[in-house]
Amino acid sequence: MKFLYLTCTCLLATLSLAAQQNFVPGTLLLRNGDSATGRIDYRKWDASPLQIVFRENGGVEKTYKPADIKGFRIAENDEHYLSLAAWLDVTNEAVSVLSSSEDRDTVTGEHFFRVLVNGPVKLLVFGDAHNREHFALMEKDSVTQLVRKVTYIHDTESGNHGKLKTHYFYRQQLANLTAGCVPQQKLLRLGYSEAEIRKILQQYIACRYPGEQVVLRKEDRQLRATIGIMGGGSLNFTKFTGSHPLADGKYASKATPVLGIFLDIPISRNRQKFSWNNELVYTSRAFTSDFMRNGLKYNVDVNLQYVQIQTMVKYTYPKGNIRPYVNAGVAGAISIGGKDDLKRYAEASSVPVVTEKALDGGREFMLPLMAGIGVRYNKLHAEMRWVLPHNISPFLALNSSITNAQLLLRYTLF
Repeated sequence: MKFLYLTCTCLLATLSLAAQQNFVPGTLLLRNGDSATGRIDYRKWDASPLQIVFRENGGVEKTYKPADIKGFRIAENDEHYLSLAAWLDVTNEAVSVLSSSEDRDTVTGEHFFRVLVNGPVKLLVFGDAHNREHFALMEKDSVTQLVRKVTYIHDTESGNHGKLKTHYFYRQQLANLTAGCVPQQKLLRLGYSEAEIRKILQQYIACRYPGEQVVLRKEDRQLRATIGIMGGGSLNFTKFTGSHPLADGKYASKATPVLGIFLDIPISRNRQKFSWNNELVYTSRAFTSDFMRNGLKYNVDVNLQYVQIQTMVKYTYPKGNIRPYVNAGVAGAISIGGKDDLKRYAEASSVPVVTEKALDGGREFMLPLMAGIGVRYNKLHAEMRWVLPHNISPFLALNSSITNAQLLLRYTLF
């Protein structure tokens, strides 16, 4: 439990650091047509920002809302935002919300839209607080908001009562806009996503504006899934309780290897860098003991081997070359055999009276909790991880508390 408290403390400390500002070079697009260069507090927003903080070269900070400026640009990845007047349906479309009320949550006014495709026709997106994306097209001075919404059928007399209905208004909007350039059958099942809308838009631009340059948003390298290898050592701490003979022993900690591969999948484009860690790992639980019971000497030598499928949520502090991180999750441990020896000797003999299995192979499947803290430097990660207390005993008369402290190195291959 001390390990869990320590990890939680480190997590809170790291999250506190994340609240610090992150000013990067940027440019404001002013309403009078001018621009101003300086530094913008950049958070790689999942939900579009309601305002930004701009620091002039002299160090003065000022907050800007969408109505104050035409937009802004982040220099490091050429990320553009434009201020657009829009009416947005930002209803939380979870079933529990839609079924309880027919009211829709709408907002009007100026909003920061991110530019996904730049050219004679722009594709933009606004991300709301419920992780819904709202796409819009800007052609010259005309803006078309592409509308998709989900409703709940409240009519009790309807055969579809209690079901959700999706309204694909954007398909007809795109059909009207791209008429004569895009075959209408391409729009019949068009999904409401950046990738699908972008393909239609590029075909339309090539038809309507031949020779015009189209610039796509730069791919965010930090959003790529990464694959790598990992290895290190684990120190096992073992304690048994109960009426079983093994409960009389004092068990020495024993080091065992940890080897595996990992797949890290980012779950947020926010600079506060959350990701899923998925690992396939070989490890073991090992311990030894020699003790006396009822006039017999007991020798226990166990090294049970497991393949573990581990899933963890990871937070990485997003600034600097050396980046601390914390993670926590669960491991599905599947037994693949190993040493499981229990020998009993007469007090004055070196020949065992009985040789048998100590734990009958141990439990075949376990779900221990895990937590860790580490640092990342480029592709190399160094981590201290704890597998929290869990029971490997299959016997009702014997409870075990196994804790692992692991020292790991992880290396990203690609």
